[in-house]
Amino acid sequence: MKERNTGRKWAFGILAFFAVAISLYALILYGLPDGLRKQMFVTDKGPLPELWYNVLWAHAVSAGLALGIGWIQFIKRLRQSMPILHRSIGYLYTALITVAGITGLYLAFYADGGWIGRIGFGMLSLMWLYTLYHSLRSIIVLRNPVAHGNWMIRNYALSCAAITLRIYIPLAVVLFGVTDTNDSFIVIAWLCWIPNLLFAHWLVNRRMARPAYKSTFQRPV
Repeated sequence: MKERNTGRKWAFGILAFFAVAISLYALILYGLPDGLRKQMFVTDKGPLPELWYNVLWAHAVSAGLALGIGWIQFIKRLRQSMPILHRSIGYLYTALITVAGITGLYLAFYADGGWIGRIGFGMLSLMWLYTLYHSLRSIIVLRNPVAHGNWMIRNYALSCAAITLRIYIPLAVVLFGVTDTNDSFIVIAWLCWIPNLLFAHWLVNRRMARPAYKSTFQRPV
């Protein structure tokens, strides 16, 4: 049991490290509207509507901040000892994901990977908003904190697509020699979030199988 808890702490620590690192990466590279236009990801796309640049900036900042603070909400000791801070971060995270999800839908229309890639990133944004809606409904309407936590696990797993995306892009280059994201995003647009969501769903089911949760809430969440 002690070894299992140590493993969980290490895994959570690694997740937090990558979340903060990618958050800083997004804010440094895309946090300033003028600097955003100079990034290779942007210049490679060629001429785009002026609205696209503004939406990309809003998406990068909101999604980056959400990723950087979201993991804090899963620290049990903080939730129990500092509930006001937990709620405050929750309100901010909700606002950020709302912006990130809506802007992500717009950006999906311009994504690399053809229509398959665009649908993949569009579905990611829809699932982001869907899981956020259910997490809010669970706590505000149903007053079910366990269901709220389960939906937020799923939601943050989708936020972590920002991490897995940046793992799969270099892997596609190293393992398969695919350097053009128009080719790799046909797969990565889906691979960056579906395994995350499946893992989160497995984690939720494992959590709900514990006797403490079984005796509290019987309905699926």
